[in-house]
Amino acid sequence: MADWHLTDLRAALERRGWRFESELPGDDYRVSATWSFARSGQPTQALLIDFNGFDDMRTLPLNESYGCSARGTAHSLYFRRRGTNDPPARERWQSELNSFVMAIG
Repeated sequence: MADWHLTDLRAALERRGWRFESELPGDDYRVSATWSFARSGQPTQALLIDFNGFDDMRTLPLNESYGCSARGTAHSLYFRRRGTNDPPARERWQSELNSFVMAIG
């Protein structure tokens, strides 16, 4: 994974009205880190995004995470290749990102 996945994901969530609150540590096993979001005017409605970090020998750091999921839901997102020189791959990433963000609110 690369930092652009994180940038794209955060920007997409913020366009849907979510405000980034904090980055929480992972569980030293399968979660690299967790992002916490809230909606303006709805302080009790929190969104937690867990980043996949499970690996053979260690928990991957956030910038090496290969996907994420919205806690408490079945919605997940795999961090595909960017497709810089492959427009269909870029479109697939954008489509999956948009579907994920729309599904979680």
